[in-house]
Amino acid sequence: MKRLCKEFPPPKSSEVPMKLLTIGMDGVHADTFNRGWTPFIKSLIDRGHGLKLHEDLISRGWSEIILGKHAYDTGALYEGPLMASSLKWSDKFKLEDVPALGVDIKPIWQVLNERGYRVGIMNIPTTFPAPKVDGFFVSGGGGGGPISKEASPYQCHPTGLETELNDGGYVVDERNETLLRQAGLYDPKKFFAALDKMNARRGAIFVQLAAKHQIDFGFLVFKSSPVITESYLLPELEKKSRNDPTANYEFISAAEDFYRAFDAHMRILIETYPNTEVLLVSDHSMAVRKFAVNSNAFLIEAGLQTKSRSKSGVFKAVKSFKHLLPEGFKARLNKNPSIKSSYQSMVGFNQAQTRAFSIAYSNGTHGIYVNDSARFGGPVAPDDISILSEKIVQLFNEHSLSKLHGMQSRAKGNTGTGLAAQKFPDVVLTLPDSYHTSSLFVDFVTETPLSDRRFDLYETKKDIRSVGKAHTPLAICISGKWNCKSTATSNLTVVYDHIQQRFPALKNRQLKSSGTPKT
Repeated sequence: MKRLCKEFPPPKSSEVPMKLLTIGMDGVHADTFNRGWTPFIKSLIDRGHGLKLHEDLISRGWSEIILGKHAYDTGALYEGPLMASSLKWSDKFKLEDVPALGVDIKPIWQVLNERGYRVGIMNIPTTFPAPKVDGFFVSGGGGGGPISKEASPYQCHPTGLETELNDGGYVVDERNETLLRQAGLYDPKKFFAALDKMNARRGAIFVQLAAKHQIDFGFLVFKSSPVITESYLLPELEKKSRNDPTANYEFISAAEDFYRAFDAHMRILIETYPNTEVLLVSDHSMAVRKFAVNSNAFLIEAGLQTKSRSKSGVFKAVKSFKHLLPEGFKARLNKNPSIKSSYQSMVGFNQAQTRAFSIAYSNGTHGIYVNDSARFGGPVAPDDISILSEKIVQLFNEHSLSKLHGMQSRAKGNTGTGLAAQKFPDVVLTLPDSYHTSSLFVDFVTETPLSDRRFDLYETKKDIRSVGKAHTPLAICISGKWNCKSTATSNLTVVYDHIQQRFPALKNRQLKSSGTPKT
């Protein structure tokens, strides 16, 4: 096998005992690999067994995979309320935020360690700091962890692994901030070359560590590279399909080269493990944003929300202004606690007179909250949450625009009284792919056409992003079939169920180290 990383010579097949390998790719789905650029990955998908799943885009996909629980139970929301009788919002989450982590809710690596198996985990989002496991663990960037190229001791287990990673050229993460604002890689070829380097080193080093630690289960995630690529590529492919003269063919060509290289990396990685069961998964898919949905406009029309005369104009101006700020300046603002707190609590409605609301702070929340007194300091009694939720569902589903655009809603239902359940929206909105929630528009539903300007990477300083999360993640079992009991569930918790079914408890095996995660 071709040497991938000189600091980590590739193992022989006989050195690889791995029973199951899960490969995660952020933001992709099956159609991502139907462009003719990734023939090897396409062949895997074609011969594998795929599940048709539907993510609500409220509960974090990676958390469902590694915890086996929905955000009802974990509080793992893409964004949600901080509560304490306030309207402050946050899009931050890390695994340590989960109630009863390691006791009632156990990450998949803890379950397998307790059953006697060694694990190798690399680059799963929201897992900083790295827990102690029997095997090795490398946290992904974000989720409270640093977005940096070099690994830190807090990202790695066992002790000293960070030195081994850094000496081998491992790259923790690349984001727009590091690629564009810091490195100035505005040329598409240089931009994708940096992403390709990160992927190549990640795969190579994972293989070497898997052999060194003799792991039974591996979980490797390619996080930033696919989701960044799809975020900028999808609008250009859309323009190309329309023969739009503003399509950036140079960027498309560079993206194609990137995916061809990624396909080659995946071939080397998977062919290293000819006798290993392989799962290909993603946390969600991506789609071009074509319509914006302002749930608050619907609630105003329904008589359930009252605009704030003193705040609405300021709120709209701040939202619009922030949207246009350069990313680097926006990042500096977000690091200022007072400014960030003020922005997060700023709403365009009268708190005392509003019975329901939606806040699209960052990713956009596909849901509506009842403004009750206990959680938000609003006028609705907690006992009336269920009744009002059902009323909102009825009004939303019967609205002419909801029917025209294929939008639906449902009440959260009885999901428990814990903090995680309380943070979840009372009304869940199911919007078609290419629809996103936003408070930047006056009307309930607004068409948002693609930009009529030619895209280039330098323009990302203005945060021109016309792509958002979509509902259909990748879930492919390459060899064999998914656990039959798991397929009754339509979200990504099936992956957790499938993995733990593949690893029954071993009676005669001693753990080398603690499998208990940090809590």
